[in-house]
Amino acid sequence: MRKILLAVILLFFTGCVKETYNMSSNFPTKNTYKIIPFANLTQTPMAGYKVAGILEGVLRSKGVSLNGSLWNYEERDYSVEDINDLLKNVNARYIITGYVNEYRYKTGIDGEPAVSVTVKIYDKAKKQYIYVATFSRVGDTYNSVGVLTQEGFDNLFKLTK
Repeated sequence: MRKILLAVILLFFTGCVKETYNMSSNFPTKNTYKIIPFANLTQTPMAGYKVAGILEGVLRSKGVSLNGSLWNYEERDYSVEDINDLLKNVNARYIITGYVNEYRYKTGIDGEPAVSVTVKIYDKAKKQYIYVATFSRVGDTYNSVGVLTQEGFDNLFKLTK
């Protein structure tokens, strides 16, 4: 009976993955970047704009050179089509954008936060994405989606100043 109980407990805890990080390559830190809003693929209003703002703060705190500010863009939800239009019209070589897949509190008695974000760096001269990274995190009831997002970016961009 103890073996069965132990097996059930181990199976339960191995199924509770809290965070995932994937990167295509190392983040190129020597460039100057322009952050534009992220596409919001969630049902949470303004998730793409909020996540891009958090990324701007994280990268600035790590000493990454940024051109301008997200505040230069209208505070609204952006679609994938909007992002593609911005990529054509932004006057910068390296542009950081992406999309938010999940940014919410799960339903149920605990209401845990869940965040899933993809970050892309577009090289306008080469007309291609040179960096892609993603993270997904589920927090505890005492976390917020903003804190999870900041921690996700901190872990994704482990840079030295």
